Amino acid sequence: MAKGRLLLVLLAAPLLLGSGSRAMQAHSARPVDDSIERYVHDLSIDDRSDRLYAARVLRARLRIVVREAERARPGSVREDEALAALDDFEVLVAPACIEALGVENVAPHCADILGLLEHAPAEAPLAALLAPEAQGSGRLRRHAAQALERIRAALPLPAPATP
Repeated sequence: MAKGRLLLVLLAAPLLLGSGSRAMQAHSARPVDDSIERYVHDLSIDDRSDRLYAARVLRARLRIVVREAERARPGSVREDEALAALDDFEVLVAPACIEALGVENVAPHCADILGLLEHAPAEAPLAALLAPEAQGSGRLRRHAAQALERIRAALPLPAPATP
């Protein structure tokens, strides 16, 4: 019986010591920068996979914020926080996405982002992607068309002219 306990202690000791050292390493490691600014910066770097990852992360985060804004009660704190986050995306992400519409692997994601934001200044660049002479895949054209449709639906209707 004593041999069994000793064997158990000997087998469990490295596991217990190892988990403690991992916990210490976690506290001493540099914090990961997962800010919106970092991903906006990554949209313009040379590494294709990092650009694509940044575009996907930004689109996923924006979808969450849009969902929160749509589901929140009007006047609630949740709605205020979601609207503030949407403003951050509008200021930080939208201009970078308009520039990235010319980059092949992130353009469809950026078109989605601009459509979710209903970013009116993106109407002309998105329409240019749909021009017959424009280069681009069918996937890019589909995403650009959906984004353009969403932006145009959000624009206020012009007032009727009175005679």
